[in-house]
Amino acid sequence: MIEKSIQERILLLREELYVISNQLNYELTHPKLVTISQQLDQLLNQYANIQQKS
Repeated sequence: MIEKSIQERILLLREELYVISNQLNYELTHPKLVTISQQLDQLLNQYANIQQKS
């Protein structure tokens, strides 16, 4: 169940990252994009850890 929740949050953050980067003309160093990217990285790491334990 936790795995499914993480997957859903990953998808939402990816979409948010895409939309905001488009709005900001792909200014990849913008603080908003950096923050979202870091959150996405954390979720991806959590997901990878869950997969390794399975």
